[in-house]
Amino acid sequence: MVRNMTPDQKKHNRRLALILGSVALVFFLGFMGKMVFLGG
Repeated sequence: MVRNMTPDQKKHNRRLALILGSVALVFFLGFMGKMVFLGG
């Protein structure tokens, strides 16, 4: 089912995507930092 989204919904979805992407990025960077500094 495809619905036409209002501009407000699109803005909200974009903001949510940015927040979720930022959280994923922080987890990834933390994991990489742990590997580098603690040697795995």
